[in-house]
Amino acid sequence: MDNVDVVIAGAGVAGCLAARDLAKAGHSVALVERKAKEALGHDWWDAVRESIFEEVGMPRPEPPELMEHKDKTTVYPPLMTMSTVVPPTPGKIHIDRKHFAKRQIHYAVDAGVRLMDKTAVIGPVTDSNSVCGIAVRTSEGAQKEIRAKFTIDATGMSAAIRRKAPAGQGFPRVMKRGDMFVTYREIRNRTSDNDMGIVIFGIDNGVRWVDRSQTGLIDFFAGALNYPGRKSPRAAVREMMSKTDDVGDKLMRGGYGAPIPVRRCFDHFIGDGFLICGDSACQCNPIDGSGIASSLKAASLAARTIHAALENGRSDIEALWPYVAEYKRTQGADFAPFEVLQKCMISFPQADLEALFRRKIIKPESFWGSSGNKQKKESAIEKILKLLKLLDKPGMIPVLLQTAKLSKELGEHFREFPEQYDSAAFDSWKRKTDEIMASLPEKYYE
Repeated sequence: MDNVDVVIAGAGVAGCLAARDLAKAGHSVALVERKAKEALGHDWWDAVRESIFEEVGMPRPEPPELMEHKDKTTVYPPLMTMSTVVPPTPGKIHIDRKHFAKRQIHYAVDAGVRLMDKTAVIGPVTDSNSVCGIAVRTSEGAQKEIRAKFTIDATGMSAAIRRKAPAGQGFPRVMKRGDMFVTYREIRNRTSDNDMGIVIFGIDNGVRWVDRSQTGLIDFFAGALNYPGRKSPRAAVREMMSKTDDVGDKLMRGGYGAPIPVRRCFDHFIGDGFLICGDSACQCNPIDGSGIASSLKAASLAARTIHAALENGRSDIEALWPYVAEYKRTQGADFAPFEVLQKCMISFPQADLEALFRRKIIKPESFWGSSGNKQKKESAIEKILKLLKLLDKPGMIPVLLQTAKLSKELGEHFREFPEQYDSAAFDSWKRKTDEIMASLPEKYYE
């Protein structure tokens, strides 16, 4: 049995940063990862808000981690009867996930983190209703316990510890199917100089894209809410490839899929001595599932909170509350209204969603790639209200009014999350959250 100050499951975006920060603060940290360290990082690139690196004390990416980001994107509604050209989002860059993962591991190990790769998490070690470490299986098949004053689940959608945590932690152990996207992504060689990308939003309760931002490569993606009877994302990618003239015959990267959360973050992310972080806590954009910047922010807040708790010899929920409160009142408040917008849009038949785009009541540049930018979200809501008079579909009007109202209300409600731990105040906050979400009817109009 090993003993450390903090054990972190998952050496992804959130896990590596939290491990680095805690080790730099002088604490003993074990970072457990089921993959080999050389295999970490998705085999593709993703867009990320550039300012996050300075916020979390990490140098700005440099090539080859920093990739090209020169493309404009043609955004289509689901039936593709019209389009809007959207320029690259200011302040966002493309990073190679493999190189980023390698850099994060280097920072963590250099700070003194004990990396245990090729080690599977079996589940939490518990004492009564508290998590006090994890049980693991090494690559040699040996089982052992790692005891810790604090345990972080940063294992993403697998939620290896959250799923088996003691009941009554204040967050769900299992996610609902409709709260996640199933995806597939394949990157091929490109046989033309065309650098225009396309995005089809709202198609089959999801999104598809063809991205040409990287020289010589063409990136196909399809994702859909995990509803029964959904179309296979892989089949959707193959269909797009069959209709694309400049796709080559070589698989360059990707060729697999991964589930991603597309809902607001959980009501809170802590138990006694236990925290969840990143995708495990649904700290992502509910519109597009992006979560690199938000996971880095959450990990930084979690590490800062744990450091203060260790310095004060505490591990209770009250001591860990600042992590939850600061995230919910900032990044959580930026992202939460997007869930209302998402649920509204997927409720419409595709022809009616098409009409909303055509009349510019919903503008793709207001949310596509925005990463929760408050100004853009508010602009989208304001446009809905200002342009309602142009609708000739009266059944949609109360839906859009309700969407605008609830989006604003939910964002403001998140910014009023209790700063100090008080069970009665939190219960009241949670009841209001549930009331807001319950105001979205399952079927909006005939």
